[in-house]
Amino acid sequence: VASTMGAAGLITAATGFADHYILQGMKYLEPQVKHVFRSLPKSVFSGGYYKGGFEPKMMKQKQH
Repeated sequence: VASTMGAAGLITAATGFADHYILQGMKYLEPQVKHVFRSLPKSVFSGGYYKGGFEPKMMKQKQH
């Protein structure tokens, strides 16, 4: 049981260190990501959805 707890502790510590270094690396990538989003055309973010919404459509039945 003690070895399992020790292994779990080491895995948790390793995960914490990895997360720390990943977040530090993301600080340096932030300006490049912002530049990419600014360089995209405006049409990418606007008008790309169906404006009809999710309203149920009433089906008209043909009357004979």
